[in-house]
Amino acid sequence: MNRQQTAIAKRAQIIALHDEGLSSRVIAQRLAVSRTTVQKWIHRHEEIGNLLDAERRPRPRLTSRAQDEAIQQAVRDDPFTNAVSIRKRLRLNVNAQTVRRRLREAGLRHRIPARKERLSEEHRAARLAYARQYVDKGLDFWSRGHVYGRKKHSTAQTMESSTNGDPIYNTR
Repeated sequence: MNRQQTAIAKRAQIIALHDEGLSSRVIAQRLAVSRTTVQKWIHRHEEIGNLLDAERRPRPRLTSRAQDEAIQQAVRDDPFTNAVSIRKRLRLNVNAQTVRRRLREAGLRHRIPARKERLSEEHRAARLAYARQYVDKGLDFWSRGHVYGRKKHSTAQTMESSTNGDPIYNTR
């Protein structure tokens, strides 16, 4: 017997004991439920005539149909996006989990790329310019863990400046 069937059976016991003339207090003690529960089901049975749970209204949706369609279109346009970026791009005032739920409801999934995107021409040009700038530096320079932009190219812990002012990480 599942949970709902068990609850309905207990409610039927309440009504049967009430029909036998027992008080709410005695029924509550016998069935190990509160007196207010006994009274609630007696009144509901007298008013409605059944012992089923009242139908509940679902929580209102936080997104409109147009917003749901915009979320779906965002993933179709860029399948490698994520829920947080979709929420920010569409300026939705909902949690990222809501965006994921809308995608699941539509049978869509956002994906994380299996490999990194290829370098753009701008990236290639910047890397080439960097390489040309430091092409004459020796092994001693590179062993100190030179930094390019914000990325650290070694596991060193302290940052200093080289003779030409470039930041380096010193491996002490």
